[in-house]
Amino acid sequence: MLRKSLFWGLTLLLIAAIVNLIIRRPRPEKEQISKPVEVVRDAQPSPTRVLAPRDLEIVQSSMELVREGTANQLYSGRHEIEIRNIGKVAYREIGLRIVYFDRVGKVLTTKTQPLIKIILPGTTLKLPNILMTDIPASAVSCRVTTLYADVGSVSESGR
Repeated sequence: MLRKSLFWGLTLLLIAAIVNLIIRRPRPEKEQISKPVEVVRDAQPSPTRVLAPRDLEIVQSSMELVREGTANQLYSGRHEIEIRNIGKVAYREIGLRIVYFDRVGKVLTTKTQPLIKIILPGTTLKLPNILMTDIPASAVSCRVTTLYADVGSVSESGR
């Protein structure tokens, strides 16, 4: 008996819920949900940066130390660097790393120098006067390497 009354009670509750949903009219939404607008834009191509490009080789580098002042132990380095592009693409915005060594070969300091230059394939770029400051007085040699370079097309070289 208890089961029958429980069954009929739940059945009546279900019927009342269904009738309530049928009778109740759908109410209009107060705020219409706006559809997202899709915007398509053309993007400007960005340069491709190559880390330590093998196409750029340092042909020649020399350093001349000049004392900055009388009281301090720091010098300025005047560098003459020659870079050859042995690859098939043009490079622009080259970053150089210059590592300074003492007499026994110990690394004293490392400097970076960005260059806003374009080097075409098969050409050589001569940089006669690159000045670096705050070089320790015990520096006797340096090693120049290419840290990075942006790949640029030949048509961009006319800019």
